[in-house]
Amino acid sequence: MPDGSAQTPTSITAARIRFPPDSEFQRDLRARVDAYFTERGLDKGANAAMWAKTAFWLTLAFGCLFTAGLAPLPVPVAIAIWALAGFAFAGVGMNVSHDAIHGSTSSKTWVNDLFSWTFDSIGVSSATWKIAHNLLHHTYTNVPVIDTDIEPGPWVRFQPYAKHYPWQRLQTLYVWFLYPLTSLLWVYQKDFFQMATPHPRTGQPYPAREWVKLFIGKALHIGAFLVVPLVFGPQSIPVTVGGYVLLHAVGGFTLAIVFQLAHVVEGVRYIQPDPETAKLPRGWMEHELLTTANFGKTKLCTFITGGLDHQVEHHLFPGVCHIHYRDIAPIVKQCALDHGLPYIHSGSFFDAVRSHTRLMGRLGRNDDITDLVVPVPRDETRRLAAA
Repeated sequence: MPDGSAQTPTSITAARIRFPPDSEFQRDLRARVDAYFTERGLDKGANAAMWAKTAFWLTLAFGCLFTAGLAPLPVPVAIAIWALAGFAFAGVGMNVSHDAIHGSTSSKTWVNDLFSWTFDSIGVSSATWKIAHNLLHHTYTNVPVIDTDIEPGPWVRFQPYAKHYPWQRLQTLYVWFLYPLTSLLWVYQKDFFQMATPHPRTGQPYPAREWVKLFIGKALHIGAFLVVPLVFGPQSIPVTVGGYVLLHAVGGFTLAIVFQLAHVVEGVRYIQPDPETAKLPRGWMEHELLTTANFGKTKLCTFITGGLDHQVEHHLFPGVCHIHYRDIAPIVKQCALDHGLPYIHSGSFFDAVRSHTRLMGRLGRNDDITDLVVPVPRDETRRLAAA
């Protein structure tokens, strides 16, 4: 059974890991999806519906923020709007910032860069996110140690290779109280730690311009979200500060739940590279199918999560705007089935939450979960690598 001692060796870094060459499935799926857009004359970027969503989420988020912070409201009403603002800013992150940072909002770089600033305005660095999310998570999904999204530290165990601690047996009880801390820790601790860490592929430090952008983003966030309401708002300091913390708690909880439903649920796999060759046993697209799950069944779920309920499509085609995921999902599913590959769907949003809870229980108890692990038979790895 895998445990902490079976972690990816520290000598294996993102710079060393390799995938086998493109398979017939990868070529077939890309051709089918390209044909969908070509035959309909569609652009893979944002359309009118996406721009309407962008306007909706930005208006709701900033409208709630300044209403809660500046309007002369009864305290209970102001606190409720601070909470709604937290949910709305999570919506901005999922629906606006996420696509922009992936470069899928527009074919014009300056448009993506402009809307990437919505992430920085929330207080989270788009520069560190590009490395941690676009590079490490999207390329090496559910690879222990390399994919930092499944490495939260000793308090929570997200993957079967991580070291097990006794208190994790209770993680299904206390993890729900840790998830609300996600956003505050991200803004005030995680970004600085990641910026101080050398690039995982090049080993080079972040350039000075990214540090400048980081501090500008933090200053804009603190100024708009906290200083302006404290200086110009009618509420007391405790109410304003409490509202600000509540905003981050609601936003952090929302983001944490949505993110975990894609990769820490029953049915997904955790895959180790060969300890000698640093090669992964499956091609990149097959790897994504094994490590990623969809959830949800309604258009409302897609609207709120920014298409992150279609994580399979997002991981296979991160350069396609999420507004198209519902339409290409049947193509992806059929192609996967045609090639004998899994297409994991956890059911409704609440089905997926229950699945996440069950898996967290198994991980916390250190149960035998070898069914979640894709073994790395060296002969097969080397055969695929040589193909």
